[in-house]
Amino acid sequence: MDKAYWDKYYQQHGKDKSISNCSTFADFCLKNFFSVEGNIVELGSGNGRDAIYFAQHKNNVIAIDQSTVAIDMEKEGLPSEVGKLLNPVARDFVKEDYSTYGDIDIFYSRFTIHSITKEDEEVLLPKLYTSLKSGGLLCIEVRTVKDPLYGVGEYCDIDTYSTDHRRRFINSNNFLKSVLKLGFELVYFTEKNNLSVYKDDNPVLMRIILRK
Repeated sequence: MDKAYWDKYYQQHGKDKSISNCSTFADFCLKNFFSVEGNIVELGSGNGRDAIYFAQHKNNVIAIDQSTVAIDMEKEGLPSEVGKLLNPVARDFVKEDYSTYGDIDIFYSRFTIHSITKEDEEVLLPKLYTSLKSGGLLCIEVRTVKDPLYGVGEYCDIDTYSTDHRRRFINSNNFLKSVLKLGFELVYFTEKNNLSVYKDDNPVLMRIILRK
């Protein structure tokens, strides 16, 4: 993951109004799949906008991100009742030991699976499956190989290109096969654009909800 890039990005833009409100994916998940007062672990929480949104709706949230700049921003100015439910952790979510977390109802990842390598993904996914409680959810939104940015910039590796930062675009068919092989049950799946438009960027995204 491009830690230096994200430290600088959130120093410059972490308080921008356009990325202060929760994402459309967080709102979609909360309204359709999350129960109140669950235990959520967010993988790559950025400036905390989704983690804070979940905590505001009385979920306990552990928000993991390597960027200490972003983690510090999450802590600023939160009402005490929200702050008590939000635990920012400055670590690498691929390497984290989730066995120490107790019951995990939900793993939530938005725009972060495409920030890790395929090898890291193969380490992470079985760990998430093992760490989830029975009936728990894995919720992912990520750019796919059908995205307009695919092939743009410097080639780094298979399905991986670097523009302002490095992205590995996900082959949704291959990803779906791998998670089902682990034992996950498919709850929801779509792959399309118009899900998360930001300025001139209208990515083709995979939204997938999986249950253990």
